[in-house]
Amino acid sequence: MSYEQSQLTKLRRSAKRGSYDKGVVNEILDSALVAHVGYVDAEGLAKVSPMIFGREGETLYLHGHVSAGVLRNGSVNVCFCVTLEDGLVLARADMHSSMNYRCVIVHGEATEIPSSEDSEKRHGLEIITNHMCENRTKQTRPMTKAEVDSTRVLKLKLEDGKVSAKIRAEGANDDKEDVEQLAHIWAGVIPITRVYGPPENNHDSKATPPLNVTGYPKFRSGGQLRNARLDGWDAALLSALGVTACGLGVLLGCALSRRAT
Repeated sequence: MSYEQSQLTKLRRSAKRGSYDKGVVNEILDSALVAHVGYVDAEGLAKVSPMIFGREGETLYLHGHVSAGVLRNGSVNVCFCVTLEDGLVLARADMHSSMNYRCVIVHGEATEIPSSEDSEKRHGLEIITNHMCENRTKQTRPMTKAEVDSTRVLKLKLEDGKVSAKIRAEGANDDKEDVEQLAHIWAGVIPITRVYGPPENNHDSKATPPLNVTGYPKFRSGGQLRNARLDGWDAALLSALGVTACGLGVLLGCALSRRAT
């Protein structure tokens, strides 16, 4: 299943990197934690606000405080964007250096869920909270009415002609003559991986962290929340330790051999 293209979402540069596949779009959205939302305010000024969000089906819920400018007018036309950085692409020529990334852009009207729709508003806030940490709302105190009223939630639909993804996942594309004549210059990709560390208790918390916290995925990438048995850095570390151990073994063997003689 794919979103229909439109003049708004048609990619004109590097179109081969574009995707309108709903599965690809959802994967990127579910891997991201922060969106940047662009809009034009009442005074005609272009602004961008970073916002946390959550997705349910083809609906995005955006979170903000009542004082947030983007949320003051009930509804607003927005350009919603998330980007996941996957690698630094270093070419032989600066012109061809780039980045590997996954990006989704959504256009549409973001509509405020009014406090009169209490159940829907609470549902949107639950989607946002559980997007950050799975099943978190099952463990926490429900929001009071005053807390719900002080929070604004926008709803943005994923619709045909308003959604696109763009992905770069390749090495450097140097000119042929540079490849032939600049063999002494390194070219390649430095991968970027988002890694989540072990949980740290709050200064006033003595509670035991629940399983969804202690077992929070080490990696949150490509739509897969997972704990890899051995990631690249772990492998490199183990390899280095192995080389070091071998070196120590050789030195120790030489020392013992000299003593014996």
